[in-house]
Amino acid sequence: MLAYSRRYRRCTTCGPLLRTTAVAVPDPARSRKATLRPCTRRATEVPITEFSAGRKRARVCCSGEMPDEAGRLAFRRRGYELKPYAGRFRSPSELAVTDSVIISQEADRLKEIYRALERHAPTLLNFDCRVYVRVTAAGRQLQGRERTTVVNAIRRLRLPGAGLTRAEWSTLASDQRECEKLPLAPYVYICDSSLTWEDIAQVIAENPAGEPPNLDLSVDAVDAKGKKIKVPRERWLLLSRAFPDCNAVHLSKMQDGLSGGSVYRAYAEVKGVEGTWPATYFVKMGSRTKIATEYDHYQTHALKYIPFNLAPRLALDRCGLGAREGVIVGDFVEHAEALKDCASSGRAIHAIGTLFSRTLGAWRNAARTDDVRSLPQALSYLLPDSIDIPDERKALIRSLGGTPDLAHIRELLDRCDAKPILIGTIHGDLNASNVLVRFSDAILIDFKQLKEGRPLLYDAASVEVGLLVDGFAADRRDVQEWLTSIEPLYDSHEMFEWRIPCHPKDPSAWFFDCVRQVRLHARQLELKKGQYATALAVAFVKKSCNAHMFYDRRDTLRAAAYLLGERILEFVVAEYSKEIL
Repeated sequence: MLAYSRRYRRCTTCGPLLRTTAVAVPDPARSRKATLRPCTRRATEVPITEFSAGRKRARVCCSGEMPDEAGRLAFRRRGYELKPYAGRFRSPSELAVTDSVIISQEADRLKEIYRALERHAPTLLNFDCRVYVRVTAAGRQLQGRERTTVVNAIRRLRLPGAGLTRAEWSTLASDQRECEKLPLAPYVYICDSSLTWEDIAQVIAENPAGEPPNLDLSVDAVDAKGKKIKVPRERWLLLSRAFPDCNAVHLSKMQDGLSGGSVYRAYAEVKGVEGTWPATYFVKMGSRTKIATEYDHYQTHALKYIPFNLAPRLALDRCGLGAREGVIVGDFVEHAEALKDCASSGRAIHAIGTLFSRTLGAWRNAARTDDVRSLPQALSYLLPDSIDIPDERKALIRSLGGTPDLAHIRELLDRCDAKPILIGTIHGDLNASNVLVRFSDAILIDFKQLKEGRPLLYDAASVEVGLLVDGFAADRRDVQEWLTSIEPLYDSHEMFEWRIPCHPKDPSAWFFDCVRQVRLHARQLELKKGQYATALAVAFVKKSCNAHMFYDRRDTLRAAAYLLGERILEFVVAEYSKEIL
């Protein structure tokens, strides 16, 4: 199971997703009392619990040194059975009942710890077994090399680490830095040489492994076209941990997005339930870091501030992480369609209003003013120097009359210096596929790109850009004819007024209606003229930089997005450089 939140830690009974209650060990000289923290859950916050028959994972294995008699007693008092660990002889059924494995470092064989972690850690973590590495207490002669060897092994093997100092944590690759002080389980935890067996037993007891994997679970999967696909071993283990109470899970892959994760509609046959009707969930699997990030965003922002019917609720006890990958499971949003699919039929106007007034209402109400940064500075992370437009798309941009040069775009953005701006929490990827419409409700999904302290105007701009790029994907008009039809929306620096209306019989009329509704709400978020236009230009250019080539009309639409973004910036700079920017 995963961790609960950035602010709170959970104890043994509070679950459901675990973040270790032991903090990093910044200094071996610190007292043992300072190393461990008790559960911070207040008595008034304890949830309703069921009577427990005991631990479901009561085995702790030791590789290398075994505890002395006092250490054995410490584990027995906490309900654990100690066993020696010989990794290659451990069957899946034995690993399923193992809570933790303690690997003791040997002073005369420091580098052996790398081979031990390489051989055993990935499998153990995939079974949700915690790995604890006891740093040898060899004295001064090693000059700290014993701990450095363990940290280097975690970094080189790209394993999730815990018990790290601030300096050690900063040496990890960016995709290994899930959380500095409250690491997400399962992990490889470094036990400093100052910790006794009693201390280690307490850390293990406060951070128990999750539900044993269901080794009898039957999993079958099909892709978006109904063709059978194979589920990799690590993902099957994640599913067996996510659905321990089920006999079978059928996965139907949904249309791939561009975020790198695989999303499925899951039909789970729950044990002991009368009848054969399955429970329905959404299941998202991907890299451990991305899944952990999205889970944290759900917990800290989505579930707390978005009305319950306007975002999927996570099944907290079904989310989990492995060595390299992770899974989040939640309620499947029934009887809904993507905003891009209903907009062209003229059914999105009320949903767009709900999106900004209700779904995003709490984030907007908590907004604050930033007097220091300009809007381009606050959005600079979207167009870093490391990204570029795909070469094939550059040719499309030139054919439309644009200049595919991001350096030129950045120069224009540097001249858009209007302050102050309104900042707060934003979804960060509010495209027309991440907003689902059910009647007049606008339901948000996919919170991986959520950001704090960013311009609220960017979400509004993302909706408009997403509708243009995705909503016209099935439009078969000549691209120049299509551009001419939407040109009145982007032919000046003024985004909130256009003199030429769109005739109802024009195939672009639905887009004008949607844009009018989006800009009605965006206008309330603009503190200086030209800010929404600038945010819109950034969103357009960002869309054109997507590295994925579709080899269909979607590439042409992304090329047109760059053209519109460039044109808008030139209008803004030309018209407002003296007056407001």
